[in-house]
Amino acid sequence: MGVLQKLVGWGANTLTDPDLGMDFNDIVMDSTDVSYEEGAEEEAPCEGNRAEARKKDPDTYVMKARRRIDDETEVEGIIGYKETVSYVKCVPDNGGLGIKLLNVSRHIGVRQDTKDGLVAEYTYKTKRQTDDDGNLTDVKFCRNDRNVTYTAVDSTAEGYSNKNPKNEGWYIKNGADYIRSWDAAPQNGMTYYVRAVTVV
Repeated sequence: MGVLQKLVGWGANTLTDPDLGMDFNDIVMDSTDVSYEEGAEEEAPCEGNRAEARKKDPDTYVMKARRRIDDETEVEGIIGYKETVSYVKCVPDNGGLGIKLLNVSRHIGVRQDTKDGLVAEYTYKTKRQTDDDGNLTDVKFCRNDRNVTYTAVDSTAEGYSNKNPKNEGWYIKNGADYIRSWDAAPQNGMTYYVRAVTVV
């Protein structure tokens, strides 16, 4: 395999894998990116310093993302390699440009990360599909088709102190972004947010 060159990356984003039947909105911040490997170029024998013909293999696109998980049971039965997934789509929460890779292979692995704890690593790879003119057909750019809003949780509400922010799926603000909270109990002085998604 040649050298992968990064094409685009995202901070907060949602990853959609229809084969797994879900949207992942708990992706580790800044862990998602798409890279590509240029197809090899071949040249037919030359005569008189002129190339008879050139042929270039299609490019391969690779999407990678990481999720923090409590234990390996969260990915039980899906770890490893799958030859064909209909598509994977990633769109940033800020409404920017996303990407959709069609008819991809998928690999899921698990490892311990010193910063994020136990993480599941998702890797999707295109199969260099082209149309009759040699144009790639397995890479599509797409706009975010949803609005994502964050609303502060009312810390004065009854039962608030007994909530588990991680289990509730609450977020905390990190600069201009929102990231999933992994607190087991509400922390003093911390504002938590509920994430809401509406299709536009």
